[in-house]
Amino acid sequence: MRSATPTAARRPAGGDNPGGDNPGGDTPAGRSGADGIDTPSGPCVVFSLDRARSGPLLREARRTQLLPPVVHPWGALHAYAELLTGRPRPLAVLDVPDERCAYGLPHRVELLRRLAPVTVLVPEGTCPAPLLEAGATNVLARGMPVDELAARLVADQRWLARKEVKEACTPWYQGVQGQGQGQGQGQRQAQAQGQELSPSHLLPHQASQKVLLGLFLTDPQPWCCHDLTRLLGSAEQPLARAALRARMLRLTPLLDRLGLALCRTGRWGRFSYTVVSSAGHSQAAHSAA
Repeated sequence: MRSATPTAARRPAGGDNPGGDNPGGDTPAGRSGADGIDTPSGPCVVFSLDRARSGPLLREARRTQLLPPVVHPWGALHAYAELLTGRPRPLAVLDVPDERCAYGLPHRVELLRRLAPVTVLVPEGTCPAPLLEAGATNVLARGMPVDELAARLVADQRWLARKEVKEACTPWYQGVQGQGQGQGQGQRQAQAQGQELSPSHLLPHQASQKVLLGLFLTDPQPWCCHDLTRLLGSAEQPLARAALRARMLRLTPLLDRLGLALCRTGRWGRFSYTVVSSAGHSQAAHSAA
């Protein structure tokens, strides 16, 4: 198997310029780390597939003051919520301590990428191609010098901050809400929905409901039940299907308040969940009847 290079990125921006000098002035303003590295204001959220074995590297990396003090296990709901609601948009950093943790790694990257951009720290000997194909922004060898690793993570954050500004757009569900209405009415309802989505108005107290709501409102593509159980479970074991069904039932009233409905399709134990407008869902159910 081909070894991972020190960096294997999708794009040349950032990875080839870890120092971050930009006379043109389009790099977001940041702060300086312990070694004078200019870091963008965008945060990163660190996950590990084995926190005990990730500890030594990440403790050493934190001395640069460029990594957060907390390392989250796979499936940590509060960390997922931070990825979904954080502004500027956070970078997810997934640490893979050794080959024993790498089983199904491209699938994990694909799932985490639906929440936020992902940089993966891999052991020597890991081929980066499958991870990049799964959607990773960057694949870095975790054995490189800590200062270089921190600088490359900063470069990824800087590039993503520029990209986020260029790609800012209206949330998809606002367009769904405006379908079948006059343009003025749709715009007014979209503005109201934006207010209702603020934490003080809608976001539930239960972390599981908050994360599920964020998943469906952030990404309009269907979520397979197997993907959800893998994402919401631990590194060792997926979430039980019965637990997922119970969480979906608790989510329904929250979607009702947004004028949305949860649609389940599929058979033979493999289902996909999609959020659609309540009006369209009711019409489809009436036609089917």
